[in-house]
Amino acid sequence: MAEVFRSIQGEGLLLGKRQVFVRLAGCQIDCRYCDTAWAFQAPATVAVPAAPGHGGEGSGEGSGEGSGEGRVGQRLENPLTVQQLVGLIDSSDPPGGPGGPASVSLTGGEPLEQVDFCQALIAALPGRDVMLETAALDGVALARLVPSLRWVAADIKLPSATGRQHSLEEHEAVLCTGVLDRVETFFKLIVDGDVNEAELGRAADLLARHAPGRKVFLQPVTPLGGSPALPPGHLDSLVDVLLERALPVRVVPQVHKQLKVR
Repeated sequence: MAEVFRSIQGEGLLLGKRQVFVRLAGCQIDCRYCDTAWAFQAPATVAVPAAPGHGGEGSGEGSGEGSGEGRVGQRLENPLTVQQLVGLIDSSDPPGGPGGPASVSLTGGEPLEQVDFCQALIAALPGRDVMLETAALDGVALARLVPSLRWVAADIKLPSATGRQHSLEEHEAVLCTGVLDRVETFFKLIVDGDVNEAELGRAADLLARHAPGRKVFLQPVTPLGGSPALPPGHLDSLVDVLLERALPVRVVPQVHKQLKVR
């Protein structure tokens, strides 16, 4: 477990919606554009979110089971139990608040690397819709979670931006199973200055074959580490690649970075 917080979704289909983000630690993919690489290893403790309107997270130490009270400064030792994590979610977003309980985004890291814990957590959240943010490279793990999910945000990993030379073949193997046809799935394609039309065309071809009509979000990279920015003049030609395959594409950058929220 890495962190829990409530914010505004800045990417994809639920852009602009309030969500509780549950960030699980651990990821073996290691994309060069990753902006949460600190979560590859689980921290020793996890902060209890302050109740909305009562300030931010503190740095003091705490103990005991997650109470959901959101006392600033309290921290819980990893690994957390499902019950503790439910308490942190309710601290971040009290179920009786305006608009009812916010949906939960299971993100990472890579949540499919902790499929047993994810399955137990979703079962403990009957009053909240859950979205899985994933690379969607493990069809067996996906099949276990899909029946309990409301949405899947599947991040198609382009080799030039991730260093995974066979990532598109891995994606196609999962898409061929049809597991993502059982849940509302949308796809993200993160593109940087090294992506070209031929590579994007390969990704577009597999989506056109196996997920026609599903929404696709083309996301220009927020430059980080070794990931070069996408030249503005290159964006239009990349959109054409997707439109030529009749894919319903929208260009959406990381809006939460523009809003200066997490």
